[in-house]
Amino acid sequence: MTFSLRTVLLIALVVMLLGIGYGELRYRNGWYAHADHINALAAGKRAKAEKAIQPVEQQAAKASNEGRIIYRTITRDVVKYVQDPNHTVCAFDDESVRLRQRAIDAANSISGFDAAPVQGK
Repeated sequence: MTFSLRTVLLIALVVMLLGIGYGELRYRNGWYAHADHINALAAGKRAKAEKAIQPVEQQAAKASNEGRIIYRTITRDVVKYVQDPNHTVCAFDDESVRLRQRAIDAANSISGFDAAPVQGK
């Protein structure tokens, strides 16, 4: 049984292409497995970070809700002074001083924030 040169070259080419295809398949499977591993590690870190920050977010949301109620109450009084036609005169009556002190007390009473308290008179 003798093979011609053409048959030998064709068989060699087919074997070489099968080897390259198998190598490419193994390479891609390894690459995808590595990418899945890295994505799983990142998801674990993200979940751990979210779990660690969750109490802080709840505390900030609670403080924000407390501040929002006080903010609405103060806004109604502030509009009264801003719409005064004589607003360029800086003579503060007792009501405006009381309003300012209420705003300062409200800002200082919001728990959950690390900012320094506002100084009053």
